Amino acid sequence: KHMNFLQVTQILVGLICLCFGIIVCSVINISEFKEDVFSSFKAGYPFWGAVFFAISGFLPIMSEKKHATYLVWGTLGANTVSSIAAGIGIFILTVNLRRSSAYIYNCQEAYGKDFCFMACFSTEIVAMILFLTILGFCSAMSLIIYGVGEVVQGNKV
Repeated sequence: KHMNFLQVTQILVGLICLCFGIIVCSVINISEFKEDVFSSFKAGYPFWGAVFFAISGFLPIMSEKKHATYLVWGTLGANTVSSIAAGIGIFILTVNLRRSSAYIYNCQEAYGKDFCFMACFSTEIVAMILFLTILGFCSAMSLIIYGVGEVVQGNKV
């Protein structure tokens, strides 16, 4: 019960990443950018990453209510997959930020102010998604460590 805040954190991280992904994809036509500046959105990370975080946040809540052993193992598996997805997401988002910062640095000379504003806005959202992904990764790893400890002791997660 004392780990519920981590589960809620994962659910909120998933929802916020999903909202940020929807905002960026609705505001910007990513295909307008010639360079691969928004690779995280082209890879779909804000969407599939959000799904992994939400699932790994909901499963422990379900396993507490149903008291089923298979859900305990499912929770450990979901958190493992979520942490792997977060690791991939951190890599993708870091590459995304590195490319977009170089792009934005030269943006004012090559494009209009409105176009550069949208690129800056989207880059800031990518930075927030990166922060949330790191938070989700840490909460998934904490839940894995806690869950493995409980399984080893033979207790219910």
